[in-house]
Amino acid sequence: MEIGGRSVMITGGCGGIGLEMGRKFAAAGKEVLLVDAKIDAGMALAQENPAISCIQCDLSSAQDIEHKLAGKSIDILINNVGISPKFDAAGQRVKTWTMTLDQWNAVMATNVTSFFLCTRLCLPGMMARKFGRIVNIASYAARIGGYQAAVHYTTSKAAVLGFTKSLAREVAPYGILVNAINPGRIETPMTRDVPKEVSEGLIPQISCGRLGVPKDIANVALFLCSDLADYMTGTAIEVNGGLYVGP
Repeated sequence: MEIGGRSVMITGGCGGIGLEMGRKFAAAGKEVLLVDAKIDAGMALAQENPAISCIQCDLSSAQDIEHKLAGKSIDILINNVGISPKFDAAGQRVKTWTMTLDQWNAVMATNVTSFFLCTRLCLPGMMARKFGRIVNIASYAARIGGYQAAVHYTTSKAAVLGFTKSLAREVAPYGILVNAINPGRIETPMTRDVPKEVSEGLIPQISCGRLGVPKDIANVALFLCSDLADYMTGTAIEVNGGLYVGP
């Protein structure tokens, strides 16, 4: 398996899945840039591996993205950042009829608009080089209407799938391939905002008999950026251990 290009940028790069993808791409000989609002975990990883660097960036802010990420030469972009707030200030589940516009906009800014903005920054260089790989991390929530996630998160991940398909058609003539990954229930800090038994309660429904781990997603991201996936674009790969097997 060979992976083209030199540089990789991973948004949400200092969370569980982002860190594991950073390790994998660095091990494949790439220069890896981890972008996140909180970068302590990424900085610790960067101290172990000189191929990894970090930038602190509020990915919900168009101004911060433009200020801190413009001008980067990126061959592989992994749009991975995501938030999934489930509770209001009183600890009650957020529902469509209780959700504020600010709550809706915060999720859309991070989970959708940042994908567009980071992609737009990277595309000119990719187009000039006639090479690029973009992987968008969506969610199986977009397939089933959510599990624990609220409506803004599920909607945002459905939007990522549409973005992936439309973008793939636009940029394929420039040698740029765009695909998505739909993780199932993955053991990361983001999924620990509900009791452990909630996630473990899914295990009987998972054909592989376990929850997913970050490595499961990172391995597929590497595959999509490799020569083994040179004829794949506009697809969404389900990585859920058999939790969802629909079309």
